[in-house]
Amino acid sequence: MSWLSLVITLLLEQLRPLPTTNPVYSGVRQISAWAERNLNAGRWQHGVYAWLLVVVGLALTVGAVYTIAISIHWLLALVVNVSVLFFALGFRQFSHRGTEIQIALANGDLNGARRELTAWKQQIDPTFSASDLDQDEVVRQAIEHGLLLSQRHVFGVFFWFVVLPGPIGAVAYRLAEHVARAWNRPPSPVTPPDNFGDFARRAFAWIDWAPARLTSLGFAVVGDFEGAIYCWRQVSRQQPVDGMPVPDSRTLILAAASGALNLRLMPAVESALYFDEVGNEGAGLAEPSAPALRAVVGLVWRTLLLWLVLLLLLTLASVFA
Repeated sequence: MSWLSLVITLLLEQLRPLPTTNPVYSGVRQISAWAERNLNAGRWQHGVYAWLLVVVGLALTVGAVYTIAISIHWLLALVVNVSVLFFALGFRQFSHRGTEIQIALANGDLNGARRELTAWKQQIDPTFSASDLDQDEVVRQAIEHGLLLSQRHVFGVFFWFVVLPGPIGAVAYRLAEHVARAWNRPPSPVTPPDNFGDFARRAFAWIDWAPARLTSLGFAVVGDFEGAIYCWRQVSRQQPVDGMPVPDSRTLILAAASGALNLRLMPAVESALYFDEVGNEGAGLAEPSAPALRAVVGLVWRTLLLWLVLLLLLTLASVFA
């Protein structure tokens, strides 16, 4: 049922993409904001209680609905799976914006591409502006943002949906990703820094550990394998800091995609930190140009198809075993 649920959801999303402003997303934002407002006393353990309430509580609630549905009929359980995945998955959120930026650049409309990138990244960082970026940096940041969204809206959801029963894993992953961001925004003059969001940040880093590595391995398989593995090894040489996974999901995914496509997808300073010391600036990675946006979408599509094929084979093996 997992494979069928994923395929149906991906097809539905291609036919009718989910808008970023919808009641479910708004409800999640309101719940996480309520938890932070009412449970945040500035201490670490309060963040743990809030995380358990929001992430575990809502995931188990959805799991209970799924359990009731499957006890009635498997088709009803399929409907529950698809309904949840439709709001959890978001491939078009990555591919659509990237296509719009690519079209703007192909038409010589750099300002239009900047506006698209600004609108896209402001969904997560309201202070972001691309007004001063040159074309190469617009492309690079669009690719970086798109790859990270593909992990958080596609591959991470895919992994945990398959690993945990019903839609519990998909819900828990998306909620964990949301609160890790929402509870760790930069402090403002009226909101001094505290430790409330520290547990949410750490929890999501480890929740995303396995999916990020499988995503990176998928990039290697469908792209330049040697290049992806080389870049993976380069970023894995740093020492663990404060009990966090090394490398973090963002660094690993960008490094693997860079090697798979032979493009520099990290910021210049970060790329130099990992690759320049080998005596070949940027490890031979080319600067991304506008056509690279299409190449990245293709890389993500091929990786997604690889995962679907592997899941189908595992499903058939379990059926006929």
